Amino acid sequence: MPKIVDHEQRRRELTEALWRVIAESGPEAVSIRTVAAEAGLSTGALRHYFQTREELLVFAMRLAEERVTERMIAHQSAQDPATTVVDQVAGLAEQLLPLDETRLAEYRAWEAAGMLGERDTDREHRWREQRRLYRRLVAGLARLPADDPSRPHPDADVEEWSEHLHTYVDGLALQLVVTPSVVGPEGVRARLRAFLVRVEAVLARPDA
Repeated sequence: MPKIVDHEQRRRELTEALWRVIAESGPEAVSIRTVAAEAGLSTGALRHYFQTREELLVFAMRLAEERVTERMIAHQSAQDPATTVVDQVAGLAEQLLPLDETRLAEYRAWEAAGMLGERDTDREHRWREQRRLYRRLVAGLARLPADDPSRPHPDADVEEWSEHLHTYVDGLALQLVVTPSVVGPEGVRARLRAFLVRVEAVLARPDA
């Protein structure tokens, strides 16, 4: 009888193989051949799921997004009510920083966006989704609602600091990848919290 293939299981195996290639060698090493070899499959078998290298890279980026979102949801669910707003915001923002091997692999998957260029049709959508997150985080620091974070926040200061925080976190992530021996995970965590404390103070309202 012909062998029955569990496609969901095979896809999970390919996902883990793709992630290992990215974690060990970066997105530039991703190819049909390298991922197939890592998964112990033929290139023909892999092409049943991904036809091109570009499809693999797009899948890697989407997988990174899913993992970050899952961690943020878990982080919020486990939040202690006594946790300060700054620590709550920092804990969420840290999910976007390459502070450990898992998040470093995710960050390196994001590097694939630059490699795809115009072929990456989702890049503007990803940027907008990140800006939505930063609007919610900064609105939280200001003790203000963020009813529609897909649009500029009605409070001009919240909108301005959302842009600043977005840029700052991106910069911390890049420094952590390029010069990890200089900044390091603990240094990045400390810098992030110091920045958030400053933002909270700037946005403080008399009635807060």
